[in-house]
Amino acid sequence: MHIVNNKKNSNSNSNSNRPQMRFKFLGSTALLLTLAFTTVAVQAAPGHKSPAKHHHNPGYVNQDGLVSDNIYGIKNLAYYGDWDSNRVFVIDVDNMELLKTVDGMGDGPYGIDQQGISKAYALTRKTESLTVVDNKNIENVGKIPLKHKPRSTNFNTNTGLSLVSGGDKAMTSIIRVDHDKVTKVVGYDELSEPYDYGGSLATGHPLWADDHRFFMLDRAARQIQLWNRKGDLLSVLSVPTSVHHIFQSPLEKADDIFFAVAEGNQKERISPSILRFKLNGKRMVKTGEVSLSSFDPEILDPAEMGAHHADFHPDGIHIYIGSTEGHTFVINKDTMSVVTMIDTGIGSGHTTFAPMRNLAFVTNHNDTYMTVIDTTNHKWLKNIEVAESASPNYKSQAHTSGVSLDMKYFYSAASHDGVFFRIDMETLEVDGEVKLDGNVLMGSFIWDGDGVNM
Repeated sequence: MHIVNNKKNSNSNSNSNRPQMRFKFLGSTALLLTLAFTTVAVQAAPGHKSPAKHHHNPGYVNQDGLVSDNIYGIKNLAYYGDWDSNRVFVIDVDNMELLKTVDGMGDGPYGIDQQGISKAYALTRKTESLTVVDNKNIENVGKIPLKHKPRSTNFNTNTGLSLVSGGDKAMTSIIRVDHDKVTKVVGYDELSEPYDYGGSLATGHPLWADDHRFFMLDRAARQIQLWNRKGDLLSVLSVPTSVHHIFQSPLEKADDIFFAVAEGNQKERISPSILRFKLNGKRMVKTGEVSLSSFDPEILDPAEMGAHHADFHPDGIHIYIGSTEGHTFVINKDTMSVVTMIDTGIGSGHTTFAPMRNLAFVTNHNDTYMTVIDTTNHKWLKNIEVAESASPNYKSQAHTSGVSLDMKYFYSAASHDGVFFRIDMETLEVDGEVKLDGNVLMGSFIWDGDGVNM
């Protein structure tokens, strides 16, 4: 089994001592400890066909639905992990009721990611394991041991394989979801200490480039790495700062073009940016970059900026990306230029689109309100109070939001308050809440339908 295992200087801000392609076999003792990770030949999971690009746009709201099939007969569900406990809350979103609490997850279930129809994985970021939740009975059915703490997952519906990126190490595990078994581990089996904006997690969100290759984001090394399922490192792309995630336009013609969020570095006064690159055979080739501070250098100070997440407008042309000082930037992917800047809130992060309403909801992680944008003209529309308090020391709003299939309601959570809420998209007012008594930071939704075509 190939596991790259080179020592690296995490406190250095230079990558000059970082080789572009690094391979080293673990010794025999380490191999004996990891026999469970032997490569398994994986066939496409039966019944897991889905529209193209499902795994290219993780979290793109309602692009694909899952058929709900649980013993409670509840069609639409939200799953949220409780960071301060070992629980996962499962909410009936139609009736705005807590359906069930699943206990015994392990320490620090930051979020819980759906792995197709049958199960979800709780991301217990304080443990070297994942916990599996069966979606039919909504029960804890056991743990999957890992060589690293889990950060995020990305499930490939065509192969039935899921990527699990490392929270404390720049590593990625590949899991065969039907058997809940790790089939391959790649990366660097050592603790990693990133120093850019965006916190201490060793990697960003993983992403399948196709059915055979995937990206790993080594945040301390400031690298995007392209690997294959055999465990071979194919290409390395150096980036200006750590990268949070990679995403694509929903336009069909963009198959080989990817975009990445470079988070920025406040101490070094490096602005966050959007990178564009393409896959040219086994190589990654950078084709463009736009710095957020370039929109107005006189008022935008990189020492106060930091990017968390970017999302594509349903037109497939414009990218919305928030910055922590309180703005959301709209970028044209073709010209790689900032079109406009919108005043949002402190800790601006995720943008959730409601295409049939021509609305976008911006999560302001360190403010009490969400910001609504009119997506026809990229203009501020309204702030909606959703949290009782806010602070730079905690998340007032969750990373995960959802939109009902009929486009009537927007759902999210006030994390620190422990409240799941619903916004009526006609009145743009909060009209329902479920008190959870937990710190709910991230989760996932199951929608009983095919989603919204965007």
